Amino acid sequence: MLKTKRMSIVPTFVCTLRCRLCSNHIPDFQNPPRAAVDEMQADIDSLFALFDHIEWLQFVGGEIFTHRQLDQVFEYCKRYDAYFDRLIVETNATVMPTDKELSSLLSYGRKLKVMISDYGELSRAKEQFVEILERNDIEYVLKKYYGATESQHFGGWIDNTLCQDLLEPDDYVTKQAAQCAQVRLENMHVFKGKLHRCSNSLFLSELGVCVPNQNDYVDLNDGTDLEGKREIIRRFYDYPRKSCHYCTWKSGDSAARYGAAEQEKKR
Repeated sequence: MLKTKRMSIVPTFVCTLRCRLCSNHIPDFQNPPRAAVDEMQADIDSLFALFDHIEWLQFVGGEIFTHRQLDQVFEYCKRYDAYFDRLIVETNATVMPTDKELSSLLSYGRKLKVMISDYGELSRAKEQFVEILERNDIEYVLKKYYGATESQHFGGWIDNTLCQDLLEPDDYVTKQAAQCAQVRLENMHVFKGKLHRCSNSLFLSELGVCVPNQNDYVDLNDGTDLEGKREIIRRFYDYPRKSCHYCTWKSGDSAARYGAAEQEKKR
């Protein structure tokens, strides 16, 4: 059997903010890509053909609610309702979901959990969204990312924006990567048929900065047999990815923290 704790589907790299220390490198994309509804539905089919169970089926961005057609995807996930425990959506609460998206989300009831990155005044839809969630008895989390850095969630942000090989010794990378939070949570990410073991691998790959090594990711549509793909996935966390050599997150608690969501000036 093949199981995982977290599976993040990325509908869009489009975001309503331009955060200087964005961990997903969103401001670096000149034309942020977006997945079509049928592409996400195909990815969902492929994932549940591979995995027997997923604890959290997540939707992350970018800002997911810039997509405006996710109701069709949320409804499609119900085909696999017995094979995942929670539907998780992550948002910066700068925009509200459409009425159809909201209706579909609320229909999940207690199976739904909403993770809100709270950027203070920037998260202008937060109060409206929270009021709806509370009225419908939906679990949510507010991750505070404003005010004094030390009072912010996780003590503020880590600067992971260098986008180049950090030239650290291989033994250090291997040791730190094994302790990375993404590894502990088995937090895989998928976008347009490409399944990566973590967000940094996915976003750096899509940016064209770090071309993954063979078996650093799985191409869901390459025609190879399912058991071959499962074997690659089973070994996802046995050794560092190429992207680990580019990543500051693996330093964890020892990495410097900075205030979140400082906005870049428009180019």
